[in-house]
Amino acid sequence: MRKPFARLKFLPWRSLFQAAFFAVLLLALPIDLLLRLAVRYGNQSPVLESLLTVLLSPLPSLVLSLGIPVGLGALAVYVLERVDRSSITTGSLWGLVLCVVLVLLLEQWLISGSPGFSMTELVLITVGVFWKGRPYWRSYSRW
Repeated sequence: MRKPFARLKFLPWRSLFQAAFFAVLLLALPIDLLLRLAVRYGNQSPVLESLLTVLLSPLPSLVLSLGIPVGLGALAVYVLERVDRSSITTGSLWGLVLCVVLVLLLEQWLISGSPGFSMTELVLITVGVFWKGRPYWRSYSRW
């Protein structure tokens, strides 16, 4: 019987963590910090207060909460293509999902002190990774 977990040690972990780190640094961290600042200082400025009212209304809030994790996963694949394109396989895409989740949990722990993560976000990050990584699915037989 084949050992699927034995292949984990041969994944390009350094490239995967670099791609995940830069994706979270470029997308998740600025959005998180901007929203925190807007909520903190939103009542001091009428423009910011109206912007927050629009962003926190049901439909834009739903679009943002679904779109940001998908975009994060796709951005991670885009960065991985720039860092180490030759090592992208189906297995490394799954490793990239794990790396993005771990870096995102670390970012949330450092910013807010308590990491919070939902299964919906995990699924949407996976959708983003495999949506952008579709050309690399041809290697599924090796995983």
